[in-house]
Amino acid sequence: MLCNDYTTKLLDMEHMEVKNIEVYPERLIIYVEMERRATRCPCCGAETDRVHDYREQTVKDCPVQGKKLIWKYKKRRYRCENCGKRFYEQNWLLPKFHRITNRLALLALNKLSVKVSRKDIAEELGVSESTVCRWMHLAPFSKPKKLPTVLSIDEFRGNAGGEKFQCILTAPTEKRILDILGDRKERTIFNYLKEFPNKKDVKYFVTDMRKEYVSMAKILFPNAKIVIDKFHVVRYCTWAFENVRKRVQKALSDEKRKYFKRSRTLLLKHKDDLNDDDKLAVSKMLEINKALADAYLMKEKFYYFMSSRNSTEARDRLKQFAMFNAATQLPEFEPLIRVLSNWSEYILNAFDCGYTNGFTEGCNNKIKVLKRIAFGYRSFSNMRQRILLSTNAT
Repeated sequence: MLCNDYTTKLLDMEHMEVKNIEVYPERLIIYVEMERRATRCPCCGAETDRVHDYREQTVKDCPVQGKKLIWKYKKRRYRCENCGKRFYEQNWLLPKFHRITNRLALLALNKLSVKVSRKDIAEELGVSESTVCRWMHLAPFSKPKKLPTVLSIDEFRGNAGGEKFQCILTAPTEKRILDILGDRKERTIFNYLKEFPNKKDVKYFVTDMRKEYVSMAKILFPNAKIVIDKFHVVRYCTWAFENVRKRVQKALSDEKRKYFKRSRTLLLKHKDDLNDDDKLAVSKMLEINKALADAYLMKEKFYYFMSSRNSTEARDRLKQFAMFNAATQLPEFEPLIRVLSNWSEYILNAFDCGYTNGFTEGCNNKIKVLKRIAFGYRSFSNMRQRILLSTNAT
């Protein structure tokens, strides 16, 4: 009796009695039943302890020590002496009409919150993949009731539901995904956001350089300051410098060209982050070509601009950067100059608030991993549910 008590305690089944255990290489089979006791009739409310019959039910439970756990449950059916109603005993681990415990479903939901495929989860828990998919939709992720004060927007390539791109809305200060939309079309996003009652409470709208997002934010969020994410500006500078390096190294010998390609990280790194040996190596590379030296100075001027502490300081440094560009006239930097000219108002806003799309881009990286694990998603609802489970549920 003492061993039996410890067994049920270990399995968190103290309301049941373990009659026997069979051990196999891949599974454990336990024979269990509940204690007979007076039970209230669900029809008339009268108490009865008269047993009508027993039926053995096979039930799947959470794995134990890496082995699948299966009950052989001797289920008792009572008969009410008052009204004649026949009913099964209640078991809090096993919902009505189920052959899988509720804690096994909960375990599957917890595993869905990490980067594991549904197929692997199904094999580990001993259920079908369609069952795991059905459980995945048990977690409610409905449309939020209000918008955060800081709203971030971006798109990612989801290839789900017949659309190549989907839209992600996040609350970066709260570190959570607000919602995933089926496409990135302006009409879809506008109709989704216009229904929120607290649009005036949005103080910052963080986005990349898409005219549709900016024009939409001006209409929907009159009190919001539009902020262009710094990362999307920095990469224009990186692309420009890399294009100059590629143009210069094409005219070099094979040995020097390979050396330049291997040393690209030294050239891209901020000058203040280089040690003495690295600085010497960079200076020797810059002596080879004047265009490369000018591009390197342009890059450093741009980093100096990006390190500004506020928008006033950034505006002054941006003027210096524009003057230096006018003197060098490198064609590779023209796209960066156009971006800074067309979006300067919203880029400068980022220096005062410090908000970026960093959290949103991190979520996009998680989405790429989930897509790769699943070999892509055809169903948008399945993809949305898995994304929200893997981020907001943790």
